[in-house]
Amino acid sequence: MKKKLVVMFLVLALVLANTGYSMYAASAAKIDNSIQLVSQKVRKENSKQISTVIDRTAMETKDWDDPDLKLKVRWNGVNFYEFVLPNGKTIVMDPYFDTEPPGGHNEYNYTPTDLPAGEWVNGADYIVLTHGHFDHVDDLDSVLQSYPKAHVIAPEHAMPSIMWELKLEYSKHYFHEAAAIDKLSFDGFTMETARSNHNLSKPPVADQMNITKYTDSDGNLDFYKLYRTIYEREIMNMRITTDEGFSILIWNSEMQPDGYGFEDRAWFYKDSKPDLFMYQVAGASLGYDRRNPNCKHMGEWIASIDAAAALPEHQQHFSYDELDAMAGEFSEICNEQKVDTVFLTPETGKWFGYTKDANGNVKVYQLNNAPTK
Repeated sequence: MKKKLVVMFLVLALVLANTGYSMYAASAAKIDNSIQLVSQKVRKENSKQISTVIDRTAMETKDWDDPDLKLKVRWNGVNFYEFVLPNGKTIVMDPYFDTEPPGGHNEYNYTPTDLPAGEWVNGADYIVLTHGHFDHVDDLDSVLQSYPKAHVIAPEHAMPSIMWELKLEYSKHYFHEAAAIDKLSFDGFTMETARSNHNLSKPPVADQMNITKYTDSDGNLDFYKLYRTIYEREIMNMRITTDEGFSILIWNSEMQPDGYGFEDRAWFYKDSKPDLFMYQVAGASLGYDRRNPNCKHMGEWIASIDAAAALPEHQQHFSYDELDAMAGEFSEICNEQKVDTVFLTPETGKWFGYTKDANGNVKVYQLNNAPTK
């Protein structure tokens, strides 16, 4: 009996020891897995791409027909951009070629060709007009002459003056008036819009209307003049999302260095994390001093969007070096905010391509074998 009890005690001790070891081993495995997960997280955070400015002279390249490209982009001076989607559809934005010599309306003339806009563009399935000023719409007619079936999207109240100034017949083209808050669906992409207002050319001051600007020779109100002045300034900000999931946020309104301006629809852009963000470098957004720009507030605003990549808009008032310098300041602010936006100052007339991998990482390349005109 005693021998049996001893044997049973020994067996029970072995079972308990084995169970304890198994529990210890399981706990150790959990701890080891936790350490590995933390290590992987740290490695991931340490390997996260920092915000920087791309060196145009040392860019990687891809061929025009590379299937990995999610977007192709070309800047043609002022705010004239072209976008080619993976399905081959082309979006033209703000067609206008600056014909003045440098130092005229604009400090720099970045027009890349002597061809008319309609002969220069690489197709035009869609034309988006951010607002109605001449330096955003004046070559619309040229593009429509070459591509009469193009769909034209513009702020709803800007459309009448655009048509009248360019003498376009409303019933002869596909015009789409975008509302203040709207969502439009097209072949290959959707476009969401948010209305805002044009930047101020000078700091706000107390004033009184110059009524002679809005009256006829008899002193009566010329309502068209008043209407045009107001609604040419109606800005159409937009978020374009391709069917492949590549997103482009285009914000054309004013960002003031003192924190004020037309930023009242922050829900449209804040923390929106677009793959490509396009920001306007208007003098009003930089302290009204283009040669000594105040980049602080605009840099903080760009960081609040948390984009993967960024391009400037309406940059004809600056040299390439000045644009790179501003992008450098923006990237420093992004790094302070732990935002890894990559900035590119595009060279006029050249095509650039964007890729996006399964993990959402975006890269930009200069394109080889692009169509030439």
